[in-house]
Amino acid sequence: MASKEKLLEKAYNALVDIDEDQAEEVVKEWISNDLDSVELLNKLADAMAEVGKRFETLEYFLPQVMIAAEIMDAASKELGAKMAAAGEKSATKGTVVIGTIEGDIHDLGKNIVGGMLKAGGFEVVDLGRDVPVTTMVQTAKDKNADIIVGSALMSTTMPYLGDIVKMLEGMGIRDNHKVMVGGAPVTADYANRINADVYAGNAHEAVEAAKKLVSK
Repeated sequence: MASKEKLLEKAYNALVDIDEDQAEEVVKEWISNDLDSVELLNKLADAMAEVGKRFETLEYFLPQVMIAAEIMDAASKELGAKMAAAGEKSATKGTVVIGTIEGDIHDLGKNIVGGMLKAGGFEVVDLGRDVPVTTMVQTAKDKNADIIVGSALMSTTMPYLGDIVKMLEGMGIRDNHKVMVGGAPVTADYANRINADVYAGNAHEAVEAAKKLVSK
């Protein structure tokens, strides 16, 4: 058996190199030796963050990011099943409700952000595209979500992002849910004007911002 440190290094490199077979092999060896699932998940999350950085610098492209997210998801399921069998609770950083706002059917960026958040250890409730504000807010309330992530890819649908904040305030639950916004026409200045908690310009920023929001 390889040492724990070697396995962690192999797992990290497998995901960064988008090597599905190698990643699966390491996960199986890790489980067979009854090592700490959370430790490997954290290492894979670090690797996924590196994939995100390479995507932002155009070293990697969308297909590679999506495959990496699939590898991460498969590993998470296997390690999660081991934890469940052992009666352990999965270490989730928080719950995120994400969706492309109503009137907008563009969901490519939202899908990448959702995948990266999931890979980063968050439980992600993806509502899809053309999602009414009422659905996003009610789902966040029902799921006791830490963060609502709203995406708009058209300037005509951006005002609905502000309606998320207004509805939370109107229901008296604004303090219960952080609001993150993003999308091509959205800016940090706009996020400030609608009183969102944070603006994310890309998937990597979204994950880092989400981690900071739940740690406050």
